[in-house]
Amino acid sequence: MGILSRLISRRVDQPRQVRMLEGASGKRWPSTPAFGATGGEVLAGAAQVRGRARHLRFNDPTATNAAEILRTALVGYGATLTSGEEVVDTAFADWAADTRLASLEGEMIDSLATDGEALIVLRSDNSGALRLQHVPAEQLDESYSVELGGGRYIAAGIEYDTDDQPAAYHFRPARPTDQYQTFRAPVRVDAVDVLHIFRRQGAGQTRGLSWFAPVILPLNELSQLQDALQVTAKIQAMMCGFLIDQNGTATSPLAEGESPLDVSLEPGTMRVLPAGWDVKFTTPQQMAQSVELVAVSLRQIAAGLQMPEFLLSGDMRGVNYSSARTALIQFRSRIEAVQHSLLVPAFYAPIWRRWHLLESLRGGDWADPTTPLEVHFPKPQWVDPESDAKATREMLAMGLISRRQAVAQLGYDVAKVDAEIAADRQRETAMGLTFGENQTEQNGIQA
Repeated sequence: MGILSRLISRRVDQPRQVRMLEGASGKRWPSTPAFGATGGEVLAGAAQVRGRARHLRFNDPTATNAAEILRTALVGYGATLTSGEEVVDTAFADWAADTRLASLEGEMIDSLATDGEALIVLRSDNSGALRLQHVPAEQLDESYSVELGGGRYIAAGIEYDTDDQPAAYHFRPARPTDQYQTFRAPVRVDAVDVLHIFRRQGAGQTRGLSWFAPVILPLNELSQLQDALQVTAKIQAMMCGFLIDQNGTATSPLAEGESPLDVSLEPGTMRVLPAGWDVKFTTPQQMAQSVELVAVSLRQIAAGLQMPEFLLSGDMRGVNYSSARTALIQFRSRIEAVQHSLLVPAFYAPIWRRWHLLESLRGGDWADPTTPLEVHFPKPQWVDPESDAKATREMLAMGLISRRQAVAQLGYDVAKVDAEIAADRQRETAMGLTFGENQTEQNGIQA
């Protein structure tokens, strides 16, 4: 066997170390390879995907717009939590305003979409009040995996008990990106004090994967395409001319004492060339269908992020009322699914229970903390307010929904709305004012 044959056989025998997440490998495969267990593939490439997604999030305008769209659609200016008990709801609203919970919600969604996971540590201050600490994903030590014995183990910084349930989280004292850090042992935090929020995409998945993972390569390729088109446009804007001696016998085209560097074309100039000379101008090739290619790339990215293309690009050309409404309904359905299947059970409900418990220990004489919790997200803007209002009125008249449900769909608490309406009516009556239906009835009687 020759040297070449031995080298070839050695390469074939060695297992290929590849990453099946294209966002982590940075390239596309000529054929579709097999994708292994979800948990293992995510752990192998999540950190690389997270870093690239962050780069795009803060540098690429399309990725930035996508992140802001998801943030606004999922939490907007902040959700409203209510249990129907006015005293409790008011106290929680005051605590939420004091701790800037709405701002934390936005940070959490940003981390959830960009990093693929968000980590919130539940703490209490010196007075016993609840405090929330947002911890970067890289601080949960992904390299820390060890067997503890007795069926217990640590995988990617998460400690599991004998029932394979999270028992604790091991955080690095400092982020790996911090300067002048020294190695210190991870800090163990009980699982009951940690909210680990991520979208599970397969069995055995223990860490989150960036929502930008399917579109990292398309976003990068679109950015390169746009750079190439801009360079092409600049080149095409440069008109360059060449003086050609057609038969090799032409005399100098310059006047006596004129420098060759002064041969140029200026607005209003009329230049006569001597016999034998000709001028040829460059004609750069136009890139055919470049605009359509960019549009196709944007549609591909929008499909990967599961949002309407006109929201991502801001291009409303070709979008009519019916198509926009259909796309928004589908997008809002996905948003509601994420809100109520992920955010409510993994973020809002644990915070509500911990806050209720700590406030009860501080002296609050309140009902059972297991009281059903209602989370009202900010209302989505109506595409056609008049039609939507009529549809809601018809469903109320037919008994298909309750007023509480109708008001909740707008992102409000029905108890607060009723109290505000009653206060308005009382104030209007005391001041002799009439509005709305009262004004219409009064005009009808006068007529």
